[in-house]
Amino acid sequence: MDSLIYEALGIGLLLGTLLGLTGAGGSLVALPLLLSLHLPLRDAVGVSLGAVGLSALIGAIGRWRAGDVHLTPVLLLTASGLPGSYLGQQLGRLISELWLILGFCVLVLWSAWRMWRSASLPEQSEKKPLNRGMLVFIGFWVGTLSGLMGVGGGFLIVPALLWFSPLSMLAATATSMAVIALVSGAGFLMYLQAAQPPLSLLAGITLGGVIGVLLGNKLATRLGGPMLQRIFALMLLSVSLSLAAQKLLSLSL
Repeated sequence: MDSLIYEALGIGLLLGTLLGLTGAGGSLVALPLLLSLHLPLRDAVGVSLGAVGLSALIGAIGRWRAGDVHLTPVLLLTASGLPGSYLGQQLGRLISELWLILGFCVLVLWSAWRMWRSASLPEQSEKKPLNRGMLVFIGFWVGTLSGLMGVGGGFLIVPALLWFSPLSMLAATATSMAVIALVSGAGFLMYLQAAQPPLSLLAGITLGGVIGVLLGNKLATRLGGPMLQRIFALMLLSVSLSLAAQKLLSLSL
């Protein structure tokens, strides 16, 4: 049990740091790492939602005090994301574990490719208007993915905010954390209605996540740029895909 707590602390520290740095990626790392601890997929999804949600909440509070969180996009994305999260959890009961994991692998590949490609694009100086309709549409699908696979959706929220709102990168990552906290937190509460996750595992991941997100917040104000995105994309591939492949191998045996 002691080793499980240490492993949980390490997972939480990693996901929290990534969440604080980029406003994304924490849940994409958390789910395959939880699967490597031999948790059933449904429990791994539920624990991932809880850990990511609380870590994001702590991170968003700090960034709110700094003035980086913007309320209107948070409300638009959250209001559409909550029904999507419920839909995703219902779909998760109907889709086999194998197909969910395959979908997760595709999701990780796409996310890593997007982050690598966006690092090569020049930053645009002009301010974009707030596109409320697109944010509502994206929020619904982010919520669906959150309930279905236990992902916070920041890898979709951050680029959506950059493309369809006037927010800077720093503001987009902070606003993304606020949305993740609300959508993932609601999904975790829905998961708790029909499950009892291991409390020691959840506590260890949450503690590590809180420490990590505070560290990531500090680093986010000092680091950034194309190199950080490329490093993150490579790490995402190496950690998430390798561990998800282990789960697929175990299902095929």
